[in-house]
Formats: sequence, structure tokens, C-alpha cells
Amino acid sequence: MTQPSTVRVERFIAQHQLDAEVISTPDGVPTVELAATALGVEPDQIIKTLVFVGPADELVIAIACGTGRVDRKKLAALAALPKLSLASADRVLSATGYPAGGVAPIDLPASARVFVDEQVAQRPELYGGAGTDLHMVRLQSADIIRLNHATIAPLLQSVDP
Repeated sequence: MTQPSTVRVERFIAQHQLDAEVISTPDGVPTVELAATALGVEPDQIIKTLVFVGPADELVIAIACGTGRVDRKKLAALAALPKLSLASADRVLSATGYPAGGVAPIDLPASARVFVDEQVAQRPELYGGAGTDLHMVRLQSADIIRLNHATIAPLLQSVDP
């Protein structure tokens, strides 16, 4: 059964005539590895859309490869905020209309500052949330950046050798 949030993603794709599609994954894709296996793609083609809030409830969204960890301090500095906290599931839903874990990387709130990790920007085709853990959206990184008026920056935590 198609969920309302998935229909929303499909409508956004049609409205903006994107080279994108919602893909059903009947067994669910709760992890990056399972999503990559189900879709037959590399794990770094799976992206996550994370919602953060600042001290005055500012909305900041990070879009990064699912295999990396977003560095909150880097993200806060980019947003010119003293700190950021990961939004609660209720706040994610109220701010985006999508459940936590299923936030689509498109059709995000205009009030949010959106940052895209440089690794995402380098990949032409990606797969992200589409409103449920049973659906993914295939789309182009250029569309994610353009439609969100996003800033491209290094967002991931450094990995020490």
C-alpha cells in the first residue's frame, strides 16, 4: 500500500519533472547495507537526510552518505550556530512531514538551511528516503542541491587512520 508521504514524494518528482523514481522495497530497508543490497548499488550511493535544531529551534538539515557520520560541530559552524541537536522524532515529523528515518532529500521545508556533504555532490545518482522504510527514491545529486538551495561542504567526521 502506498503511504501518503510516498505519494507526496511522487507528486514532487512529477511536479518538478525530475529524473527520479520511488522504488518499493517490500522487505524494508532499515540499514544502509540492506538498502544497498536490495537496490543492487554501492552503500555510498545510499544517503541519509538528518534533521537538526539549533538553540532557538532553527532547522538545519544535513544530507550525507549513509556510511558516514555527520559532525555536528562542523555543521553548527557552517550554520553559524553555537550548537545543534538531533531533532526528536516528533520534531522531524512536524518540521518535514516525514517520519524520522524516512525523510526524503527533496521537498524539504523552505525555512530549513540545507547542507549537502561534498561526497554526495560528487555522486551523480543516489538513493534516499521516500517517506517509509519500505520505499526509497532514486534521484540525481544535482537536483537535491538545486531544489534545496543547499550549501555543499564537508560534513562528515574525520576518520583517524
